[in-house]
Amino acid sequence: MRRKAIAALIIFLSIVLLPASARPRFALVLSGGGAKGIAHIPILMELDRRGIVPDLVVGTSMGAVIGSFYAAGYSGEELERLVESTDLMSYFLHLYAVRGSETLPSPFTDYDTNLLTVEFGSSGFGASNGLVDDQYINGFLRRHLSKVLDVRDFDDLSIPYRAIGTDITNKRKVVFSTGSLFDAVRASMAIPVVFSPVRLDDGSYIMDGGLEDNLPTDIARDLGADIVLAVDVNDARHIHGEHRNDMSTLSGSFTQFSDYLTEPNSVENYDEADWVIVPDTAGFSSLGFGSTEAILDAGRRAVEENMGVFDALEDELAEWIPDMDRIGYGSIEAPEIVRVTIDEEIPVSALPELEEFVGRSMDYYTMTEFESLLDDIRRHEGLKAVTYDIHNGVIEVEGERYPSLSGSLYLGLTGGIGVRYDGSDGREPFFAYTPYFTISGTTALLPRLMFDYGVIVNEGITVEGGVSYPFMSSAFLYGNLGLSYGQQAYSSIPGTIDYTFSDDVELFLRAGIGYLPMRELRMDAIIGFEYTYLGGDGFGRRHFVHPYIGLGIVFDAYDGASAADNGFEAGATLEFGGDFPSPMLSYAFSADIFGCFGPTDIFKFIFDFETETIRRPIDLAAAYASTKMGLAVSDRIYAMGGIRLPLPLSFFVDAGIFIEAFGGRHDDLEHQASRSLVPYSELSMDTSMMDIGGYLGAGIATSFGQITAGLYISATPRVSFMVGIE
Repeated sequence: MRRKAIAALIIFLSIVLLPASARPRFALVLSGGGAKGIAHIPILMELDRRGIVPDLVVGTSMGAVIGSFYAAGYSGEELERLVESTDLMSYFLHLYAVRGSETLPSPFTDYDTNLLTVEFGSSGFGASNGLVDDQYINGFLRRHLSKVLDVRDFDDLSIPYRAIGTDITNKRKVVFSTGSLFDAVRASMAIPVVFSPVRLDDGSYIMDGGLEDNLPTDIARDLGADIVLAVDVNDARHIHGEHRNDMSTLSGSFTQFSDYLTEPNSVENYDEADWVIVPDTAGFSSLGFGSTEAILDAGRRAVEENMGVFDALEDELAEWIPDMDRIGYGSIEAPEIVRVTIDEEIPVSALPELEEFVGRSMDYYTMTEFESLLDDIRRHEGLKAVTYDIHNGVIEVEGERYPSLSGSLYLGLTGGIGVRYDGSDGREPFFAYTPYFTISGTTALLPRLMFDYGVIVNEGITVEGGVSYPFMSSAFLYGNLGLSYGQQAYSSIPGTIDYTFSDDVELFLRAGIGYLPMRELRMDAIIGFEYTYLGGDGFGRRHFVHPYIGLGIVFDAYDGASAADNGFEAGATLEFGGDFPSPMLSYAFSADIFGCFGPTDIFKFIFDFETETIRRPIDLAAAYASTKMGLAVSDRIYAMGGIRLPLPLSFFVDAGIFIEAFGGRHDDLEHQASRSLVPYSELSMDTSMMDIGGYLGAGIATSFGQITAGLYISATPRVSFMVGIE
């Protein structure tokens, strides 16, 4: 009996003291794929829904970007809202960074650089080692990860995290586990040629991790993962089969080339995973950041098709799921900024503004302001980049200059072409155009002295050059010398309006001071001199000498890169001078205001106001403004109010009612010769000098401008249809 009791006790103790089964280590691996990486997000949402928290997140390229947010504490749902509410195209593919002293267009600057920037340097083509200006995507990452940028050990994040990079100087794979989280993410996503590589302290350059390991399941296993769930948004096993990319487009060719480089290492690592989920991203480009919703749908379909995978994973971890938890990003306390330091490239005059951030928390709003100030400094000083590192609450700001004798070439295009009809005077329908094409550039003569130059094709051909030099923290000096040649008929295709001049020559010189008290506001004061020779037969050969002074102001708080953007922009110029030998006092005032506001992203109110009053000799094209109906006049007031309906893919439809009053039409020569110098004295309430009507337009908002088509119909009757870019 006693022996039985002892045996029973031994059995009981053996059961009680039996070691509990060890929790398996679960790793989530996210592949690279550019924009296709957005498809990772629905997979994260499904893990959240089941309460499954990975023990490790490993990502490459876009997988590293998405993975860093998830590891920092963002939920899948928060990430979905973030990408749906952000114009990712404008961040990842910001192609038109403008160097030099301006953060806003000057009212007296003739250049328009909205299409493309190409950079060069004394050491070769491309002063920047990437095609896109990464200041904007860098700012996006820093703002949204600001609470964890001080973390130096990636195991201390809400979920332990690793990012994969490629050391192209030493041909090796880099696994980021410590150091700067921003550098790790930014290096992993540095697509060759598109983004600049990240230079480490040892001098090595790190680029896209997909070149070495686009699906790093092997790294997850090396780090002790027992269970590995991988997501491959490139479908590496079928890239060259039925899912090949459309090679007829540049983006398709780029995507196919990228897949070609990353496919071998991805396929090899399929066997290292317990499960691989492959969203159907065929048809999407790696650069297709404008297709966010469609790519998310591909991820959602992948979740539905792989419910068995999630069920199996949940069964494997069922015993431990109730105890799984992580700290959400919103619950993390933002660290305080204790000090700001600058290097020798940042002007000392900027330090007081930077130090105003000391004592503030590094939250999204603070870092948004901080990034905006850094961008102002970058542009004002003509720097290639302004970056910073954060450690123990200290922000170390560093500037990087362009190579010596480096610069940029810009392409710009605004204006439009269309058909106009004026029924009030029996004129036949006529073509009208307002093209404004520029090829311009900037070269650094000295660290802060910039040489600007350009060729402008508008009413003639203009060649111009000048210098600009920043001083203090928000001001700069500039001067320009230029020569124009060609016709000066206003807003008409040659032959469609009476007065054209084929042999005109204009020489001009101007100098000014620009001042930017804030990012959205610029003010200019200039003095100028023009000599004009009219060589056509319309008025005989005439000479004009025009000295003048001018004031200008621009306020721009409207991005316009998205159809749903709210904002406001306004500009005005005022010039006084004389035109000799004419006894006439010369002046010109113009102003324009545009606003777009609305409580939702599907409905906006818009308003537009424009006005000009100009007094110069009647045989100069500069003596006239153009109405919306294509008439050249000396006084004009225009106002339009209406609605905008933003549509998918940044398309929009506008509709509104306008009123326009004008006077001093150029074809009434007898009246023009005796016109009054009083501003707006030429305005008339005569129905032939007024338009009241409707406007219907449509367009698409892009990062380089808005492309629009608009139809104006007035009661006069007058009709104007224009297609243009602005």
